[in-house]
Amino acid sequence: MQSLASRLRGETVSGLVGKAGEALVAAELLRRGAHVAYPAYDGGIDLLAYSELNFKKVVPIQVKTRADTGYNFQKSWFKIEGLVLVQVWHVTAETPHCYIFQNLADVEDALGTTHSKSPSWVVRGSYNVTEPGQDILDRMQGHQDRWERILDQL
Repeated sequence: MQSLASRLRGETVSGLVGKAGEALVAAELLRRGAHVAYPAYDGGIDLLAYSELNFKKVVPIQVKTRADTGYNFQKSWFKIEGLVLVQVWHVTAETPHCYIFQNLADVEDALGTTHSKSPSWVVRGSYNVTEPGQDILDRMQGHQDRWERILDQL
């Protein structure tokens, strides 16, 4: 049985990885001239991107972060109007990777034909990969550093 201290360390590390991913995404957006706000409540939105000159458009952002590779996609995330999903891989490495998905079509492109037609995605609305093969890595490249998917909306 795992001790309480050990469980808390695991939760803390996991929480820190998530917060590091959010901070990384916020920093990248700030570098590119966007403003960023953190919602007081996490109801599925981690960050809000906006332009100080136009408060009429705000882009809600969901950040999913991993210390290694892998992803979890949920159709339900995109029920939030205008949501952009950012998957951050290798957040603890010198060069993290950010993959930006503006909509379900982007996600299904990354999943590929086989996975996007699987029962997991079609019926349950989720797909998870912990150890992506080269085919998945190749499909993800089209979504890497696509910051314009956020910035062009501001």
